[in-house]
Amino acid sequence: MPQTACYPEKAPTTNRVLEVLSHNLRREVIHYFENIESAESATLEDLTAHIAQRVPRTTGEEVSVQLYHTHLPKLDSNDWVEWDTHTQSIRYCGHDQAEALLAELAEMLSEDPYSSHPD
Repeated sequence: MPQTACYPEKAPTTNRVLEVLSHNLRREVIHYFENIESAESATLEDLTAHIAQRVPRTTGEEVSVQLYHTHLPKLDSNDWVEWDTHTQSIRYCGHDQAEALLAELAEMLSEDPYSSHPD
């Protein structure tokens, strides 16, 4: 792998994006706003109902509790959503660099590590 492929200056941002995307329920929230819902906001109830249908072996209550206490706060603190606990509404913000960082990561991981080192 070429030395430039590691992008050390981008590591903190890349690490945050990967950490956010590391849990399936957070990916489901992002999937909901990116692919399902045309509006940029939803209620916790709507989001819970949608995700509970997509994730096997979970109940709406389990999804709701996990979203409320763990995943929506994590997405909010990383600026993917604005989560209002009082109204239980979620507004999607997305992430400007996520698509580009994931594309770079995919390219970096698909490179043959031995191609730049002759035998």
